[in-house]
Amino acid sequence: MREIIYIQAGKYSNYVGTHFWNTQEAYFDYTPLQDGEQPKKPDVDHDISFREGEGRDGTATYRPRLLIFDSRDNFGALPKLDDLYAAPNDLTGDFDLGAGGFEEIRQPLIEPSDYQKNLDEEENPSGSALKGDHLVTTTETRYWSDYSRVFYHPRTVQPVTWGFAEGPSSWDSGRAAFEAMNEETGLMEESFRLFAEECDWLQGFQTSFDSLSFGAFTLSLLETVEVEYPKKGILAIPFLSPKQSTLDYSDTSGAFSFITDAIVARDLASLALAVPLAHTSTWASNSAPLSRYIEFESSSLYQTSAIVSAHLESATLSLRHRTGSQDIVELASKLNWRNDSPFACLEGALPVPRSSASVSSYNFTMPLEPETSGPVNAQSTVVRCDDSQLANRIAQSITLRSSKAGLHPSLLHVSTYRSYPLPSSYPKFFKEPTDSENTVMYSSLVSRPTVTAATLQAYSTYVKQYVRRGDLSQKCWSGLEKDDLNELAEDLMRLSDSVAVDVDSKEADESADAEEYEVDD
Repeated sequence: MREIIYIQAGKYSNYVGTHFWNTQEAYFDYTPLQDGEQPKKPDVDHDISFREGEGRDGTATYRPRLLIFDSRDNFGALPKLDDLYAAPNDLTGDFDLGAGGFEEIRQPLIEPSDYQKNLDEEENPSGSALKGDHLVTTTETRYWSDYSRVFYHPRTVQPVTWGFAEGPSSWDSGRAAFEAMNEETGLMEESFRLFAEECDWLQGFQTSFDSLSFGAFTLSLLETVEVEYPKKGILAIPFLSPKQSTLDYSDTSGAFSFITDAIVARDLASLALAVPLAHTSTWASNSAPLSRYIEFESSSLYQTSAIVSAHLESATLSLRHRTGSQDIVELASKLNWRNDSPFACLEGALPVPRSSASVSSYNFTMPLEPETSGPVNAQSTVVRCDDSQLANRIAQSITLRSSKAGLHPSLLHVSTYRSYPLPSSYPKFFKEPTDSENTVMYSSLVSRPTVTAATLQAYSTYVKQYVRRGDLSQKCWSGLEKDDLNELAEDLMRLSDSVAVDVDSKEADESADAEEYEVDD
């Protein structure tokens, strides 16, 4: 087995993660078998992402191998916490405040969403699939748990109560929150280690987090993980801070957001394959590829996270697919074959109409026009389509665009799998009629050194200017001294210089595998 431990930290990360796990649940086939009928091969190896366990009454369970971190107020009704296990920490009850003793906090119970009520009415001992006929709406969705279809192990739920509301007040307090939580709850020695020890062959960790609110917290966690599991791969997906209309050096809040993203980029470079994703406020700058076939509300966390999740789930499907085509380390090696740019862009198209296989992709990392995106060093693309002829046309279109972008043919890796499933929890926002159960799409992880170098250089320049012209006396800069920020600026510039190099065709021939096309049967 090639198990993955998943980590989600922050409000938006958990909106995206809920859609991701609903998709994993959709891969289970609950159709009763007829006499003599053989079960269908599942699209994914469920043991990679789910753990098999036993409830307190002896009932067998199958739950995500997942740790969810968020502010206590963001968990909502959390209706899919597994009651087959011992009772978890009460999200509305007593919390140990360390040396300060206990404080009793009682909040009104949160009413489950109509979608959750509908699912509860359908549940039965036979374990049949949940339809969830009640449609989820943007106005109804208050929390990411409102549309969750998956049961969680109590060990999964990790409310962060140490100085958090929507996030820490400073970079230092974010790191302190992790240290306090780890010390007082035994996070790494108990919940985390128990997940790891259950694995036969742990391939690594897939981590998504909100950069502004959980950047310091998650980096502290990943640094601990890297020390304890140095040979395991880490795939990190930071959701960057909201777009600043102008980078005003007198705007301390905006500066802290921007510099937090810069620290996250610098620190992830030595820890993981990083796929930073731009805040949805940037989508309006080049929304045509997104809105051509989808009618969505850009302010809706529920809808925008569904779009992002579909692309993340598809781009990483090879890590979980039953064919076992690659693991996190191998994926990182393909994209960072020069070993100098551990960053990738997430790009793709959802949906791809049957009448237009050449539909252009959208860059969720840097919302740029294709002609400004620069050359490509490597690309891993997943096409989701049941129709082999259409899938081939899509792959050919992708190959042509990659060639025009300067990508050497041996560095393009295209895989084709079944169409992307659409559970009932997924938004009904497609403009054109589509199959109610699945849709055609494609998603790519792309190494774009020019984009990466320019981004790192922009971070470096801003940090230098802020040190000179900004106010470092504010509380948010606690733990970040002037020398720390100067060092950050220098580190970012060195990183920028290391990735801003041209790819030699001969070097690509010698370092990359032959052109790869994998077709799911």
